[in-house]
Amino acid sequence: MTKRSLTARPHAERIPRVPVGPLAPVVLDECRKSLSERGYSRQSAAGIVNLAARLSLWMQGAGVGVGAIDEDLLARFVAAENSREFVCVTVKSSMGALRRFLIDAGYLTVAGADSGPATPTQVEVAQWCLWMRDQRGLTEKSIAACCYYAAEVLDLVVANGSVQWPRLDAQVLNGYIAERGHRYGVVTRAHIVDAVRCLLRWALSTGRLERDLSAGILKPKGTSRGLPRGVNSEQVAALLAACDPGTAIGARDLAVIMLLVRLGLRAGEAARLSLDDIDWANGQLKVTGKGRELILPIPVDVGQALTSWLKLRPVALDRAVFVRTRAPRHMMTPSAISGIVARISGLAGLRQIYAHRLRHTAAMDVLAAGGSLAEAKELLGHRYTLTTMAYAKVDLTSLRELVVPFGQVPR
Repeated sequence: MTKRSLTARPHAERIPRVPVGPLAPVVLDECRKSLSERGYSRQSAAGIVNLAARLSLWMQGAGVGVGAIDEDLLARFVAAENSREFVCVTVKSSMGALRRFLIDAGYLTVAGADSGPATPTQVEVAQWCLWMRDQRGLTEKSIAACCYYAAEVLDLVVANGSVQWPRLDAQVLNGYIAERGHRYGVVTRAHIVDAVRCLLRWALSTGRLERDLSAGILKPKGTSRGLPRGVNSEQVAALLAACDPGTAIGARDLAVIMLLVRLGLRAGEAARLSLDDIDWANGQLKVTGKGRELILPIPVDVGQALTSWLKLRPVALDRAVFVRTRAPRHMMTPSAISGIVARISGLAGLRQIYAHRLRHTAAMDVLAAGGSLAEAKELLGHRYTLTTMAYAKVDLTSLRELVVPFGQVPR
């Protein structure tokens, strides 16, 4: 027997080469097949299956079967593994993927919401949501955002099993807004204030409040609307040059930036773009966002960038145009789309740029080329012309024509 060197790297306790326990071999084979279908590399899949085999061995020692798998059992398994002298690296890196497999395969049931009686705050928030949906016509995303930012203010005035609305005053509201928004930026703090104002309007309209408290809410610092900020042509060229179209990631990043800067898409609209939304025959693109659909033409350069990416696009779990290049390969999130722009701007040696600045650039390019506000509005998909009018402030060419020559009295 070869003696192990004292300086050799320690490793976790090995498991039998032939898996044992209640998960072997059926569940382990299902796990291996599922990971392959989801696009995991052989090495990554091997680590996850190895962790599943460790779980199976531990379950055999604990005397439990497949039907006993729940959150508590997984927590006890992780605690047992972490208590070893040398912890297997897959316990930390692969537990999330193993848990997702167990859920998808039906071996682990996700704990649902508490079926107990609703709290006073939950009862009031449910009524508020109905009002926002029926009376205000807000989308489910907007309703969820309002609840996320403002619902907790009601917890401050709960007493004797009900929400005591008379206790709600400007001091309580401003204290909540300051505490809730101290870790956020300017835009999010403005969203918190808007959500609280929406809550107050509902309470006033339904008689829960006898007077309007909105006037007592302080305006968050730094929320004055400034001019839209775009990027110039040199910066756009630097962003495009920083993408390597010879690689899958580079081709994807190039297509994302082209869509944002040429068609003015929002990050969420680019993320939700599906293969079925591209009409190659007519050269059109269907964009879904803000509760409506918009049909846009596909410029030649955008079409070329999309084609280059789709040739390299890996097989994915859904039909999203932009998917993760690492498993599990599925639709990218809006924050991931914006993160692409931020990462590429760093590679290009620019100050950090996010996706919405490229949307501003698209609108400003329309006006700079002699287009009208109506054309910019159509490109951006704005519902109201007033929203698009903000870009008129940065159309310097048109503004110069309106300036009265020095010393001349207008007639």
